[in-house]
Amino acid sequence: MGSTVVDNAKVHRRGWIDYARGIVIIYVVYRHALTGLLGAGVDIKNAIYLVQESSMPIFFIVSGIFIRSSALKRGLDTFVRFKFESLMYPYFIWATIHLTIQIVFSQYSNYNKGIEYYGYLFTFPRAIDQFWYLYALFAVMIVFATVNFKLLKFNVLLNVVVALALYVASYFIKTDFFSLHDITFYYLFLVFGFLIAEILMPVDSTFFKGKWLLYALPVFVLLQIFWRVQYPDTNKLNELDFIGFVMFVPITIIGALLIFIFSYKLDEWNLLKILKFIGSHSLYIYIMHLIFTSGIRMVFLKLYPEAPPLLMLIVIMIGGIFIPIALYKAFIRFGFNALFEPPPVVKKLIFWKHKPQ
Repeated sequence: MGSTVVDNAKVHRRGWIDYARGIVIIYVVYRHALTGLLGAGVDIKNAIYLVQESSMPIFFIVSGIFIRSSALKRGLDTFVRFKFESLMYPYFIWATIHLTIQIVFSQYSNYNKGIEYYGYLFTFPRAIDQFWYLYALFAVMIVFATVNFKLLKFNVLLNVVVALALYVASYFIKTDFFSLHDITFYYLFLVFGFLIAEILMPVDSTFFKGKWLLYALPVFVLLQIFWRVQYPDTNKLNELDFIGFVMFVPITIIGALLIFIFSYKLDEWNLLKILKFIGSHSLYIYIMHLIFTSGIRMVFLKLYPEAPPLLMLIVIMIGGIFIPIALYKAFIRFGFNALFEPPPVVKKLIFWKHKPQ
């Protein structure tokens, strides 16, 4: 029994995923903190040149790594309810809190929002700042699970064909109504996670020990040079031509794989464990960070507007990362779990006669 426990522990030791989440969520907070300062008229330069959507595909890839095992374990009905509980429930709770704060303090915000935005929670999630991600991730996962249980049966080739078709379609689908563009755009990255799951997840995987990095790095560098030359001032995907839209996929996927191997090595060497800690709380940082980055920015501009922009950015980022973690732990400690997961009465409504898994 002892060896079995040890073996199971090794199988489930995947700390590199939290490292990867930590790296990405720090970049997300950086980008939102920077955007907030720029919107407030602060003269600050972007130190990291990336297309606006470069970070989010990695979260979809990571979700795709686990989706097949999770869906098969639960079955379609329970999987849908489980994902509603873990994604849409915090979406509605925290998007409502976030939106209410923005409306109440609209005179201090960069954006003027009214009560009509509560309706956008259902129809135009992109209007609710960063919360579109939870909405889109839920929708993409449900579409994937439904299509595979009913039609594709988790066939690799068919999934690739569908994912590529949806990605091409997303170039022409410009509407954010019911997150249609995001669903068709990010579906490909979820499927990519599904495709590489069996390669990355085994403890004895050769992926992290192979020499593919020697070949991937030059390709990545060449693609970056191409991108910088071809699209020097492009920060948004909707500004790209079709060639750039297509090139975004290999650049993003290779970048994600490089982050994965870097994260694996950090975990293997037990270095920078703060990244792992941050990554393990990435969801709570994501749903709360804008509240605090905005608040800290407003305080800075009110009390110390002549502060160096870099100092503002660093303080805002630190607050945007660690205050949500501290607040999450405080809420859980004092019994406010319902802010993050449905209370029993709500779970009964979500699962009806089905038993949660």
